[in-house]
Amino acid sequence: MRSLSLIVLAVACLACLGCAQKQTMSLSSFRGLCLASGGEKNSSCSSMDICYPLADLLEKEPGSLGHCLDICRDYAAGLAQGSVMNRCAPMVNLAQNMCIKYCRINYEP
Repeated sequence: MRSLSLIVLAVACLACLGCAQKQTMSLSSFRGLCLASGGEKNSSCSSMDICYPLADLLEKEPGSLGHCLDICRDYAAGLAQGSVMNRCAPMVNLAQNMCIKYCRINYEP
């Protein structure tokens, strides 16, 4: 009976360790989610033109949550003026939100 209790305890501990692992988002996942969430097919705004350059910036390993979030903010701000003119603002906002999610998942505060 004692052996069975120890085995159950050991399994429970291993299960808890599995639950405690931190989830991450790969750059490949970021690109895929960003592209899949992109604008309409007939839109003058290409999700590839927005998502890939942003992913390239993130690929340089921001190193901290703050720097990662700065990349998201600065990238979106750089596109803001032009995106209003060509109706890309929703796609830019979506990419920025995906970027923020990527940062919060991959970098601790």
